[in-house]
Amino acid sequence: MKTDTPPDRVWIDKQTPTAFRALNSVASEVRAAGAAVGLDRRIIELINLRVSQINGCAYCLDVHYRAALAAGATEQEIAVLPGWRRGGTYTPFEQAVLAIAEITATLPDENILEREYAFARKYLTDDQLSVVAWVATTIGAFNRVSILSRHPVHTRKDKAIMTVSTPESEVVRNDEKHRYEVFYGGELAGFAEYEERDDETVFIHTEVDGAFSGKGLGTVLAKSAVEDAIGRERVIRPLCPFIKAYLDKHAEYDAHVIGKGVTR
Repeated sequence: MKTDTPPDRVWIDKQTPTAFRALNSVASEVRAAGAAVGLDRRIIELINLRVSQINGCAYCLDVHYRAALAAGATEQEIAVLPGWRRGGTYTPFEQAVLAIAEITATLPDENILEREYAFARKYLTDDQLSVVAWVATTIGAFNRVSILSRHPVHTRKDKAIMTVSTPESEVVRNDEKHRYEVFYGGELAGFAEYEERDDETVFIHTEVDGAFSGKGLGTVLAKSAVEDAIGRERVIRPLCPFIKAYLDKHAEYDAHVIGKGVTR
């Protein structure tokens, strides 16, 4: 997401940033609640995609398509998601999840609500049903923020895996594990873990194996990870002390960093 506001719309996430931060906090709490009751990130992202399809939010569809792939969803699952009731590879449990997500998004009449609710209760616990409704509610709110703000969808040139090589080291973006990995002489020497939240890449933890100390691999890893995120038009939130320290020394990235050039 770019920081310049289109002249015909108010970007309400930036105009009222405290409310948007609160919404992000709700989303984080909901994801944690999902993990606690056995709803993994893949199923959470399928909910996000399905509700975004219903609401027609192009920006959220772009974000959560990539997030779903990173979480382990297949291209086939995503392709047939709008027609999940008529076929596909979804299990009864996943169908129950999608049924609750849809009625949360659409609020149909009571007959349909009762029918779908009864079906879902066969496969979901009360805790799981509650979390699914919260996930659908939260992504619905994000859909409205993006649609009303007219957040743009930019053409991407990135690939699923990013590789940066030097004669001795290599940095790879491992989307499946949500981390950037640095290799030295073909051996994994360290990694920087991240989460993708809407337009943000949130760096949460970095470590380099002590066996590879003194080779500057931490700097190589941080530089590659930061520049890849910026190249994908992501906003950086450095919760990881190592990445934050690197960014504090490199003001050239400030325009892309929350707490520096980006205010939220």
